[in-house]
Parts: sequence; structure tokens; C-alpha cells
Amino acid sequence: MAALALDASSSSEEAYSDTESSTSNCGDLGDEPVHFTYSNGALVAGSLQLNDEDVITVANIPGSGTVHSVFSLAPAPAAPEPEAEIKEHPFELRTINSALLPPDFLDRHLFRALPAHFNASNELRILISTLSGTGLAPDFFDEVLHPLLKAIGLPDSRYNVVRTTTPESVIEFARSTLLVGANQGRKQTVLMLSGDGGVVDTLNGLLDSGNRSSIYVPPILTQLPLGTGNALFHSLHRPSQIPSIYVQGLRTLLHGTPRPLPIFQATFSPGARLVTNEGQTATPLPNNALYGAVVASYGLHATLVADSDTTEYRKHGDKRFGLVAKDLLFPEDGSSPHAYKSNATLVKDGQGGTIHMGEHGYVLASLVSNLEKTFTISPASKPLDGQLRVVRFGALDGEKTMDIMRAAYADGKHVAMDGVGYTSVDSLRIQFLEKGESWKWRRCCIDGLVVGVEEGGWMEVGMMARGTEAVEIVHDI
Repeated sequence: MAALALDASSSSEEAYSDTESSTSNCGDLGDEPVHFTYSNGALVAGSLQLNDEDVITVANIPGSGTVHSVFSLAPAPAAPEPEAEIKEHPFELRTINSALLPPDFLDRHLFRALPAHFNASNELRILISTLSGTGLAPDFFDEVLHPLLKAIGLPDSRYNVVRTTTPESVIEFARSTLLVGANQGRKQTVLMLSGDGGVVDTLNGLLDSGNRSSIYVPPILTQLPLGTGNALFHSLHRPSQIPSIYVQGLRTLLHGTPRPLPIFQATFSPGARLVTNEGQTATPLPNNALYGAVVASYGLHATLVADSDTTEYRKHGDKRFGLVAKDLLFPEDGSSPHAYKSNATLVKDGQGGTIHMGEHGYVLASLVSNLEKTFTISPASKPLDGQLRVVRFGALDGEKTMDIMRAAYADGKHVAMDGVGYTSVDSLRIQFLEKGESWKWRRCCIDGLVVGVEEGGWMEVGMMARGTEAVEIVHDI
């Protein structure tokens, strides 16, 4: 979610100047031959032990014969205490250079060829969302991705880097650069160092004008998870034994396969506004619609996202949601949590199935299984299955609501609890009944974007037809 930092020589992107990135060499093994062993998923030499799950890849050093570089990330630390400060850099690139690596280790990890989405026929860009999450994306590029790309044969001249500068950067980039190339039939690949916001802004930049040519070629996106919740990433990588999401993301980048990304359209009544700038700016929606690939929600989830989307709260990473939830579920004046007033209609197989009228606590339509790594909101969802599923429960007190949320963190057990509705749908419609000019209780969340709806307004959510997807996303099948 961001704007372009442009130089004078480019109308749509900033070319990256070649600088050396710092790396931590756990493999400074000196000039003497070192005896490596490899067994039970661990490469061992003396006091050095490197586990398979921490290895990104092994690359041959050009012109060196049989010398290889092993790229890994430092092992993920044990889970910190809840009160612990977030580590400034939760990643550290390490390298080992050696001509004596065991054949079994090389068979498992050696990088042999660039994937098809890196072909020379593809225009390659790296999008660094400087505002995503806690702001780790620029350092991740400098310290990890840049040296890795060099090692696998992608020099700086092969790609352009786009660094965002404002919350509008990504959508502007999608409109001005990606859409133009796609409509001209050009193949494009974008390495996205961002959270879900980077994907949703790209989708809306490509789709909001309705301008798609007959030779449109969907851009290919790869996700390196530098956001807060990273819902799409965690849902595409479930399940995995790899503890580091950064290792997961880099392996998918190198070995994954592009597949069409299912998309829903959320349409709103006239007067709905996109709410940004910590609630200070309200902007009309193009065609009264937004597009998403993760979640459309109303009620507690939407309010949590909206109220926690501030500079101060974002410093806390995904803990920001818990901080805001406490205030919403247990108001200081001792009152009950807000009961959201609307009529909700669920449509399945062309029929208006269940209609929930009156008061709600939580209404969420999801295309993904997980909203965070361990928060399984829709356990029946499979990667890229394109099935919209709705989770709903009524206006409950704070403790009961917390019980449901805890069960969602326990492999999605909330969907079997009394009072929780969970079903697959074709579409969802919310008719808002809240009175008053303020849209505080009439806010909706579309993949992290917040929409305020006018009194008496509505929201409808439904899938876009298969074959009309705007992008493909690299998936580790």
C-alpha cells in the first residue's frame, strides 16, 4: 500500500543502484578443508550445525568450479513472552562457502535453474512496501533478497525496484504500469515485499477502471510476507514444518508455480467511502466497489482492523488487534460490547438461504483459511479453492466472544461451537440498520481496507467468475 519513488529517467519505477548488502557468514571456515556430514536433516561441521528448515537454497559460485554458497536464515528464536519487544530484524542471512558439501545435501537444496516466472521474457520488478507491517521490507531487501538474487543469476540490471512512499503508491503503480503492460499482452512478474495490503491494492489498481483488453496477460505476483497478519501467505502455505515465514517465502519464490488468484467483488451503496489516514480521509469508491482475495467483514473484525490501523498501534505488529479488542469487548464503563444492527442475507445455489436479522457481533466472508499464522478462521478452506465461506455469530458479551476467538486459535474449533454459523455461500448481503451520521458501526473491511457506509446503505460480496482473475500468484504446491 504505497506511492512510487521515481527517478528522472523513469515514468513508472525507480531503478536500484548496485550496492553491497551485508551478510552474516556463519560459514567463514578458513582455508583448510572442512569435513561436513549430513544426516537427520542437519549439515554438521565441527561446532556448526545447519538444519534443513533454515536453508533457503544452495547456489554454485560462477567460475569457481565446485564451490557452492549455502544461504540460510538464522534459526527462529523461541516464542517471545507476550510483553517482549518485537525484534528489530527477525531475519539474519547466513552463508557458507565450500567445495566439500555432501551429495545428499546438494541433491536436496541445490538451485538448478530459474523458475519460469523469472524468464527473460518477463518484465521483472521488486515492490518494496515501506509502510507494511512494522516497516521491515526495505531491510529485508537489502540484507536478504538482494544478495540472494545475485547468487541465483539475477543481476541488478535484470529488474527494477519500486519503493513506496505513500499509502497510494501500490495502486498507482498497478494502474500506471502493470495494467498498461497487461493490456499490451506483456508478461510481468512482481516480487512483493508487503502484506496483504500490497495484493489488494494491486487488484484494485488493475480492476477499478474496468479497462481490460482482449490480450490481457495477468501479472504474476510472488509474496514475501512483510505485513502484519499475512493472511494470504499463511493460507497458501498451510501446513508447513518450516518455522520461518521468510524461508517459506523465499523457497516459494524460487520453486513455486503461478496459479490464478480467486477474487471477490464487494459492491456498496452510493455514498460509501474508503476511509484512510487514521479515519481522517474519506474517498469515494470507483464504481462503488472494491476487490479482494482474503476477507470481507462487518462487525467486530472490521472495527478491530479500522481502530488499530494507526501509526502507534502498528508498532505492535499483530498484537495491535488484541490491544484494540480489549477496549471493544470490555468497555471501561462496564457496558456490553456493541451490538451491530443489520440484516444479513446469505445466498447459496442462487437461493436466499439463511437470513440473520437484527443484531450481530461478527460477520466475515473469507476466501482463505487463516487470518494469521495460528488464527484459523475458516478451517474448511483450501489454498486457491475459490469458495467463499461465512463465519457469523450474534451480539455476545466479551467473555463469550473471547472464547470463540480462542477456539479459532485452536485449529479453527470455533466453527463447531454453539451459536457460531459457518457455511459456504455464493454471496453475502448486509443491509445496515444503524442510525446516525457517523459510520463508526457501519464500517466494513476488505482485505485490510476500511469502507464507511452511509445510513441505510448496504454491502454485497460475491465471487468473480473463474477465468476473469486479474493476477496469478506463485504457490508452493
